[in-house]
Amino acid sequence: MSLRSHAQVETPREERARLAERFVLAAREVLGVPYVLGGRLREGGAGLDCQGVLFYAAERVGRCGWKSFSVLPTVSVPAEELGASVSGLSPVASSSLEVSRLLPGDVLWLVGFDANPAEGAVGELSGRPVWVWHTGLYSGNGKWIVGDHFAGEVVEVDLVTYLKEHADTYSGLVVTRMEQGPRPGRCRQHAPMPKPRATRTAPPGPSLPRRDGGT
Repeated sequence: MSLRSHAQVETPREERARLAERFVLAAREVLGVPYVLGGRLREGGAGLDCQGVLFYAAERVGRCGWKSFSVLPTVSVPAEELGASVSGLSPVASSSLEVSRLLPGDVLWLVGFDANPAEGAVGELSGRPVWVWHTGLYSGNGKWIVGDHFAGEVVEVDLVTYLKEHADTYSGLVVTRMEQGPRPGRCRQHAPMPKPRATRTAPPGPSLPRRDGGT
């Protein structure tokens, strides 16, 4: 009898925790990669945007390539491509967020009241429609990983501090949580994004955009 047969079967909570750990570790592989709107690390360069970070990590914990995922939050969130919406946190005002309710691996969709003419609102906050303008993932210990246009690179920073610093842009967030891995509507098999070349610390640019148009 093999040793494996004696191993305890994972509970759903343990399975989810292992998935989340892999998701976060994959995202950390791209820390320091320069921010590039629409960037998908083609040939290991050209940078990443906020969705690029999620797609890079998602294809490393799932079976589907990054091109499987929609770039439209109004498609991705309802379809639960990167997890189901968490009750009470979808959306939630930044000022009302209880970080203790977040789990490592949660996908965070930052929302604001400014309308995006390219797509519809993702929900309502205080009775007003909100649109997704930025995204990243919670990595634990109060921090999140994000391909950030303000910093000019992929960073792992304190979430509450980030939300306070950019309260004029982002009013709240929608939280989605994967239980069994990514679930794009259409699974496409193709070469994954290559691992980044040696990362560098990019100084903030003089005229970074207010929001990540990559969403």
